[in-house]
Amino acid sequence: MRHTRLHCEAPLAEDVPVRLGADTAHYLGTVLRMRQGHCVRVFNARDGEFVACVEQLNKKEAGLRLGRRLRAPVLPKLDIELCIGLARGDRLAWAIQKSTELGVARIAPFFSARSEGKPPKERAATRLEHWRRIAVSAVEQSGGFRIPLFSEPRPFDEILRDPAPAECGRILFDPAGVQDLPTALLGSHLRIITGPEGGFAEPELKLAARCGYQVVRLGPRVLRAETAPLAALAILQHRFGDM
Repeated sequence: MRHTRLHCEAPLAEDVPVRLGADTAHYLGTVLRMRQGHCVRVFNARDGEFVACVEQLNKKEAGLRLGRRLRAPVLPKLDIELCIGLARGDRLAWAIQKSTELGVARIAPFFSARSEGKPPKERAATRLEHWRRIAVSAVEQSGGFRIPLFSEPRPFDEILRDPAPAECGRILFDPAGVQDLPTALLGSHLRIITGPEGGFAEPELKLAARCGYQVVRLGPRVLRAETAPLAALAILQHRFGDM
């Protein structure tokens, strides 16, 4: 049976009231047609998941009272940062949604020689909030706990030169790769890069190798920009994570 799950940043504990905003109130009252006494589940990555009873519902907010805790926080075994090339239309949003379902911890979009150009700065806050909303919805529906962190799109060379812990594995997926996926990881931290719609230019691949990235091929097929990260994440979670 499917349960309605709602993410809440506020501290959660048994027999504690919580207030959720107008968007959640609209979703519960208008979309789901819930009323006083109906139950949902409320969660965050810090406190876990609780059953919650609707005590008040109006246009401005939803008032809930938490009951017993159903689950303690469960975080993926792998801490994965996904660096993904910008894509046109809804493709990036779709990739963000599905990557969140697959347990990424951070998402860092980038623009490169063959990708979409640098996005306008004046929409930065709106863009990040849009991506976060997509991620929150994906976590609510998939049964996860962690909402990934987002960064503003940056140049690809900056992504490559970002410092990483010594035990962090670094993998770039590209059809030109000659290496196989590693049979073991240095630790539980991974930074993976998947390309934009136009792929990577040769100088970019050479720079990635100099920066310590393994350039890995995902089989004989050339995957779309929104498909490659999902295939890579599923393989990594199956081989080293919790799938």
